[in-house]
Amino acid sequence: MFEIELTTQNLRAAATVLILFAAIYSFVKEKISPDLTALLAVVALLLTGILTPAEAFAGFSHPATVSVAAVLVLSAGIEKTGALSFLARRLLLPLGASELLLTAAVMAAIGFLSAFINNTAAVAVFIPVVLEVCRRTKISPGRVLMPMSHAATIGGMCTLVGTSTNLVAHEYARSQGLPGFSMFELGKVGVPMVLLAYAYMLLIGRRFLPENESTETTAVSREEKYLSELVIAAGSSWIGKEINKEDFERDYNLELLEILRGGEPLETNGKKESFAARDSLLVRGALEPVLELIARKDLTVHKPDESIDLEDFSLPADDALPGNALRLAEAVVLTPSGLIGRTLRSARFAETYDVFVVALRRRGAAAGRPTTIPLQAGDILVIEGTGENLENLAEKKGFLVIGDVKRPEQKAGKILVTLATLVGVVLSVSLGLLPIVTAAVAGCAILILTRTLRLREAYRAIDMSIVFLLAGSLALGAALEKTGVTTLIADGLIRLGGDAHPVILIAAFLFAAILISEFMSNSGTVPLLAPIAITVAAKTGVNPMALIAAITFGSTAAFAMPIGYQTSLMIYGIGGYRVKDFVRMGIVLDVLLAALALLLIPYFW
Repeated sequence: MFEIELTTQNLRAAATVLILFAAIYSFVKEKISPDLTALLAVVALLLTGILTPAEAFAGFSHPATVSVAAVLVLSAGIEKTGALSFLARRLLLPLGASELLLTAAVMAAIGFLSAFINNTAAVAVFIPVVLEVCRRTKISPGRVLMPMSHAATIGGMCTLVGTSTNLVAHEYARSQGLPGFSMFELGKVGVPMVLLAYAYMLLIGRRFLPENESTETTAVSREEKYLSELVIAAGSSWIGKEINKEDFERDYNLELLEILRGGEPLETNGKKESFAARDSLLVRGALEPVLELIARKDLTVHKPDESIDLEDFSLPADDALPGNALRLAEAVVLTPSGLIGRTLRSARFAETYDVFVVALRRRGAAAGRPTTIPLQAGDILVIEGTGENLENLAEKKGFLVIGDVKRPEQKAGKILVTLATLVGVVLSVSLGLLPIVTAAVAGCAILILTRTLRLREAYRAIDMSIVFLLAGSLALGAALEKTGVTTLIADGLIRLGGDAHPVILIAAFLFAAILISEFMSNSGTVPLLAPIAITVAAKTGVNPMALIAAITFGSTAAFAMPIGYQTSLMIYGIGGYRVKDFVRMGIVLDVLLAALALLLIPYFW
């Protein structure tokens, strides 16, 4: 009887490991969104009988998930007052043309703010202001945006509410009977890390960043390669003209990738062919010549659904536009959009948001029809629509819209209520009066009752992709514990390390967290590594909070890849970066912060 139970346990353990590896592979490949990967992992754990429904879905009600959601709502309350935008403009616009001074001021301001509010919200507010300052002062935005993004992430290491990673680690530790972290306890290591990181980025790291040839910060003026699909309009002067790709590329400075007729590639086979009405031209190149072709009226932007009754696109005039005129903007696609792994056509993007995609740009060379390419996080869509529709898109979770778009409604009169609420949450947790989950939820209730936030705005502030990712990761962690995988891994580490010094164990978990977070969401790293860390600590006598702290800092200090953190994706395309820019800046930063953490974590824990 015992042998059958042991065999069943081993099979479940093996299935859990397979599900874990499949999830990590999916996180890295980004074929589907991370939150969908987490949900599929939960489903797999249910179908294999590894977890019961109550165990599988416990992550949705876990204090870690609730705390992260509540802090997102509190951050939205601050953002709605307009205080962040006001501070950013008052601080940055008068600085003049000093790149070093601008970068230092941006990093200091956003680092401090990110210690208390969601750093994604802070970066989203600062990006338009930084772009405006760069345009006025002829400073390359690529020299400022990456230090700003990294500063926001590092600033969040200093307090309990600074990042979702901190909250998840704290609540997980408490659920295991450990004390967790106090409000400013992480700052004992976080503040020195901030000082070291800022010194490196200002004095050395920014020298690795690109000096973009163009100092303009709109898509129209950048010489980046965009992919677009243009359609020959009925009555166009192009109809009947002989097709010659070499002449096209010479005359219009665009690469003609393919011609589609009736939705199928046009095969010339050496024969002379002429353009016909409704032919689709897949072109790649700078955006300006694409817009010039559209402005001539001979070509129009491909419409994925011809039943949508919208006028043909045209370039906006330079003078003031009426509210219902078409405007051009850029939208960075982020994970919460729900579009990762989907195509614009399957998502019915044009119909849903009443805007058309003029062109698409992504890291690396995109090929194919823009409407049928599976989207990736960080893709930039050049979109055109009415001002109202662009404003509606700007308010949606998962899109960072850059361009002539009004900001959502701001409630300046509620700034005192919002700041008092935030201070109350921080003080109640700092003094030990309330746990973070209780204080944060109470703060959300105050913002809603005082009409600082409407219920609809509070719901919109909650990033459901993070909720599903956390819930799925917690379920995977629970499965690892239940099936005994954490014990097996812990025993293996102990056998390999023998009587290794505690610093060696701290280093192992620190570097494991950094490595995993470089290729998948850092919010999911803690639930995967924390169960193993606690088991190792119980078997070796190492302070478990030291290992939890190592995982916490390692999960956040992952700067060598643009997919490691959402703020990196937000500035990736806008700053004109390449992966090598993140690698050159980030690897040294990772090593410096890891070395400092290894010195300080054993001292404080």
